[in-house]
Amino acid sequence: MKIRLNQLVAVAAAGALLATVAGTALAASPAKLTLAIGDTTVGPTATGTTAHVRVVHGSPDAPTVDVYVGATLATAAKVAPLSGLSFGDVSAYVDVPAATYGIKVCATAAPAVCPIQVAALVVAADQYYTIAASDLLASIKATVFTDTPAPSGAGAQLRVYHLSADTPAVDVLTAAGGDINPALDNLAYPNATGYLTLPANTYNVKVCAHADHSVCPIGPAALAVAANHTYSIFAIGSLAATVATPKPTAPATSTVVDSSTSDSSGSPLALVILGLVLVAGTAGSLRFVAVRNRR
Repeated sequence: MKIRLNQLVAVAAAGALLATVAGTALAASPAKLTLAIGDTTVGPTATGTTAHVRVVHGSPDAPTVDVYVGATLATAAKVAPLSGLSFGDVSAYVDVPAATYGIKVCATAAPAVCPIQVAALVVAADQYYTIAASDLLASIKATVFTDTPAPSGAGAQLRVYHLSADTPAVDVLTAAGGDINPALDNLAYPNATGYLTLPANTYNVKVCAHADHSVCPIGPAALAVAANHTYSIFAIGSLAATVATPKPTAPATSTVVDSSTSDSSGSPLALVILGLVLVAGTAGSLRFVAVRNRR
């Protein structure tokens, strides 16, 4: 179940952001569909007082951004570990006190231009969150995933996130075209699978259209996984590799959806937030990117 959250403020700044940072260095053409991997090792962290949040930048034509957090929007201050994020960047999980926050995301080059503003964000103690923004800047969406990373020596954890707005449902297959696991089939935007445990090994994988396994825009490529690691595999970018940079017109609102029920716990997340998602790719190839500032 996906829950559209009602507390998000209306946004009129996306057009101004595009106009302010229209140079090719800051608002590049959308990147081709690709995969990236976040590799996380999480130790015992239960404190009863802190939550764990990571932010990924995956809006293909959005500029570099900074994240501001405070008790209210008016008092929000830049958080260094969650700032300076360009398309293709992912932060490590950052520990924050469990509380309610005002959040805004602003262009690094124009701090007064903040296309996403959230008046009230509630984060729960001992919970992990991935906050992912996808789609083009003119229709940017922030999706919140509840994570339950729990790697062990018995194998590697694997979770796949579909964050390419113009790509239909996909299956993650072996290079020979077989199922790795049915849990990795028919994954649609903007959702994530549950966690799959795999033996430590190297797997040759490809991503194919669920409706036609002869159409495989990603791979085959080698994926090496190690025990005691959790791997987050993000499908991002644009299936239409030559999509033009949008004109500087603002959407009426930004959209936040909650996909927390893709998590193995199945419990919905009472959360309103913004964030930005992962990764740039090279044409015709698969690029794996490890999490910056790995825990």
